[in-house]
Amino acid sequence: MKYLYTFSILLIVLFFLSSCQVNQSVSTDLITGATSRGNGVVCEDITIEIDGKVDQRNKFYYGERVNLIFDNVTGLTRSNGSSFPGLSMQIVKNEKDTVFSDSNLLKDFENGISTVPLQLSANFITALSYMNNEKYKVFIKIWDKKGDGYFTYELPFQIKENEMLNVKVSELEYSNIYLWNKTLNKPVINKKVSTDHQLVLIFEGVDGLEVKDEKVFPVLSLDLKDSKGNIILSDANLFSSYEDSGIDPKVLMQQAVAKITFTDGNANNPYTLVSKIKDKNSSREITVEADLEIN
Repeated sequence: MKYLYTFSILLIVLFFLSSCQVNQSVSTDLITGATSRGNGVVCEDITIEIDGKVDQRNKFYYGERVNLIFDNVTGLTRSNGSSFPGLSMQIVKNEKDTVFSDSNLLKDFENGISTVPLQLSANFITALSYMNNEKYKVFIKIWDKKGDGYFTYELPFQIKENEMLNVKVSELEYSNIYLWNKTLNKPVINKKVSTDHQLVLIFEGVDGLEVKDEKVFPVLSLDLKDSKGNIILSDANLFSSYEDSGIDPKVLMQQAVAKITFTDGNANNPYTLVSKIKDKNSSREITVEADLEIN
């Protein structure tokens, strides 16, 4: 009888533990390394959109827009035909530095959401440092404001430099250099561009120029030629208005910009873009080259 009694207690304990696990789920994406855990709240599918296109990667080019979509979220307490989810996002660098945090991404839905099936999303721009191979992780939490259930999602990711740009550095430093499509509001990550779009070559964190009277004297040149050697754009110094007066080195470190616009006509592809930012008072410089196909 003693053994039977002990066995009965064991069955009750096992049944209790099993009941607690019914609404719990844990999964790992073997491609991206993302992990998700549900406790009462369940998400049927998670999609990664990068600049509006579905993709399954966790290495992003600098400046891409990443949208995390959580489809058919269930398990939330419903009241008067609505559910009341909470949604937060946090991005941490190198497991210690918080670079972004928002504890209430659904601040516009305090009165609940009646949509069924329920889809929630959180997005961020990958304008993050990458020169030291920084490692990032985005943490998403969905929870029930009317109950105890929650769902968590963690995605590790890294930022990589635009591979279409060939950057050569001589005695200067920079944090980011990228080509931005101002018309589409997204980075240019391949060489095919349109004459209808305005591009911007952006230098960030440029440092190391000689300082004279608390000023630096940068020279920013831009040249664009077609395959036949015709000059499409050429400017020897986009900073010519500061050539004599100089600028505050802190301003230069924030951002230096070279705008690129095209005119209609017969395209002689490929085009070669060459831009240099250099020190007027020394041989220090950064050279950026890229091949473009214009249509």
